[in-house]
Amino acid sequence: MPKRKPEVKLTNRQVRKFLEGIIGANAVNVVRACDFKKGVTDEVIVQKTELKLSSVRNLLNQLHGYGLIRYEREKDANTNWYTYTWFAKMDKIGDVVRSKWQGRLTDLEQEFDFESNHVFYKCTQGCQKLAFELAAEYDFKCPDCGNELENIDNKERIQELMGEMKDLNDLVKKIGAN
Repeated sequence: MPKRKPEVKLTNRQVRKFLEGIIGANAVNVVRACDFKKGVTDEVIVQKTELKLSSVRNLLNQLHGYGLIRYEREKDANTNWYTYTWFAKMDKIGDVVRSKWQGRLTDLEQEFDFESNHVFYKCTQGCQKLAFELAAEYDFKCPDCGNELENIDNKERIQELMGEMKDLNDLVKKIGAN
């Protein structure tokens, strides 16, 4: 018997924030305008959201790319034009959120490893932050402005990364990630 996926428990606020983050603020309005069972055309979504048709179609395509909505296509016999009816698939949101958050967690872990295992130098004018090896290649002079590079303490950044990783780890666990 196949293992059942854990039930996803995302709040409306989390879903809204996620959709706004990956697609934009209007994505939430488009998803709300979609019917889960009957489906709606892009023209109906335009009426419900008061967005431009081109914007609605762009958002629909992005949402479809993430697997959050699906469409059915029907050809008009008289005009040979296609009508697309869109349906929300919010049961997929957990998988999409989990995947995005897991990717972000991986990025944070890589940054944490880099920050933890290197000594950094920063331009006194704030131009760049360079790892010791690169700073030494430039004789501890900024490659942009030529000013001195000074050693910086990155313990605060390491602490920030640890906090972000913990928070994201908790979120990933909350929605049932492995």
